[in-house]
Amino acid sequence: MNEFLKESTEWLDQRGLTLDYNTDISSWVRHMRTAVHSDGINPTFDPAHSPVSAQNSYWLAIRDRDGSTVACIAVRMIYTADFSSHISSVRLWFDPLPPEVKQSMDLVLPAETPIISGRVAHYGGHWVHPSWRGREIPGLLLPLAKILTLDLFRSDWDTGIVFSKNAARKSLVDAYGFANTVLCYSGFFPPANRDDTLFLTYSSRAQTLSRMPHAIMKLRGGRREEQAAAHSRN
Repeated sequence: MNEFLKESTEWLDQRGLTLDYNTDISSWVRHMRTAVHSDGINPTFDPAHSPVSAQNSYWLAIRDRDGSTVACIAVRMIYTADFSSHISSVRLWFDPLPPEVKQSMDLVLPAETPIISGRVAHYGGHWVHPSWRGREIPGLLLPLAKILTLDLFRSDWDTGIVFSKNAARKSLVDAYGFANTVLCYSGFFPPANRDDTLFLTYSSRAQTLSRMPHAIMKLRGGRREEQAAAHSRN
């Protein structure tokens, strides 16, 4: 983990970027309201819809020299005997449920999917400014958040939900760095009032730690590619 932190610091320094840790999750909501080309505000991390606070959530922002946010991610801890129940009951997005949400979700998780329980970290609210997309930021931000969450909360599992439009982008799913991605649900999605297909991404603590060397190699490879591109332009 220390080696990844070192590589991340160098990656950020070389680009004039800094990392900001913030336990005021409401400030993530405020940012996402005005973020360009965002997918909107995920209610999972919105205090107006879910039980998030400084005790169980935070967000990370990457900022440029002017202090503008160029990327971010939100993190929430859920303590549960079975994380899948939070998905099927829709409580992952709304807790308590609003009156208009009357339908639960019949999950289609593979039979071999383990019971994800205990201290479950859930990641979402990921956004990258259009001018910084395609530049390895997901491969930096997600592992950093996982390391920090492990240190702060001793998380047993790391989880995320990927929707169909992003699941089709294999490079993006790979950049998220989860060990497993499985079909979770297909049908009417109450939080968005539309039909959609959801995939569950997850890693055990051991899997998260075992994938750190891969994340380091990705960062180093991306840096070499950028250096080569800069050299060719000169």
